[in-house]
Amino acid sequence: MTLLTSSDQKYTAIWQAQKPLEEDWIKEILGPFVNEYVVDARHEIVLDNAILLDAFTFLHDRGYYERFRGRNAFLVHFLDETYAGGYDVYKNFRGVIRCFWSDAFDQRYVMKMALGYTRGRGRGDAFLLPASQRKYVWSFVGQTRKATRPDAIHALAGLAPHFLSSSDSPAGRSATKAAGGGQQPLGPREFSEVLSNTVFAPSPMGNVNIECFRTYEALERGAVPIIEKRWGFDYYRSLLGDHPMPTVGSWIEARRLIQAMMNNGDEIDRVQRECVDWWSGYKRSYTNKIADFLESRARAGSVNHPMVSKLSSMPGWRLFEIARHHNAPAMLRRVGVYASRLFKEGQLLVGYRPGMKAD
Repeated sequence: MTLLTSSDQKYTAIWQAQKPLEEDWIKEILGPFVNEYVVDARHEIVLDNAILLDAFTFLHDRGYYERFRGRNAFLVHFLDETYAGGYDVYKNFRGVIRCFWSDAFDQRYVMKMALGYTRGRGRGDAFLLPASQRKYVWSFVGQTRKATRPDAIHALAGLAPHFLSSSDSPAGRSATKAAGGGQQPLGPREFSEVLSNTVFAPSPMGNVNIECFRTYEALERGAVPIIEKRWGFDYYRSLLGDHPMPTVGSWIEARRLIQAMMNNGDEIDRVQRECVDWWSGYKRSYTNKIADFLESRARAGSVNHPMVSKLSSMPGWRLFEIARHHNAPAMLRRVGVYASRLFKEGQLLVGYRPGMKAD
């Protein structure tokens, strides 16, 4: 087979999910290289010139992935937030693009990818209201009892007006009502409307990883994400490179940052423009990087390399990688979650289970 350049070569994208959360994001960044999207969801379809979009590879028959060996095929790996393994299947593909980065993966063969936004929460052609004209100083919609989210809500509670919609507790729903939000879970349209009227979007960590969908959904709607870093570990900068998003080591620091900026409309508009312009440019640049990656890996042929470093075979590697994303309060809550699972289910389930969302 004669390989074409990435600008000419088109792939068939094979979804292994019926209604993937990442659908809109993938179509934006991979769209120029895809001529058809097909839904399998049974791990049966195998094609040449294909991009397999899959998650939980450790749960599925390795024989399925081996059938891609020798073909011009790539894997996009989602939802591996807890680094659950199954990486031996990577060698069956020319290259892999994955969310939730770690230095355990070999960047010659594995390309890092931001989580992006979930289905129905992209910008489209929506008009972005200037930050200085927006209704809410900050907003948060989702689960509020895990990781660093209680700390974020507590630290920012006194900054008004804000919109808080908690989906995981009666106490959270009471707080929602007092803050002016609805008690029912918000759909994609309502959620996007809230973000479109929000100045700052606090983005505390997801289930076990600092990165979460909310960061990118805020950028899509012109809200300024406030993201976390840990001591000696700035995950977003490692993932995205230089960016203008406000980054904090604690949510008390975030509160001070918001207080300092809210009396200066020109400044918050400037920060908003920087974030929106950077994100638009980043997406264009990332699509170009995908083009280069697909072309170079397609020309290189089959991979005779595990695509992961020796680090991933070291005892305790997963727990160490997860621990880097936590501060002390988040770690205590995480230990509580594991203890509860051990008590209720009789086994320690550290990793993802199908159906969980990296929210």
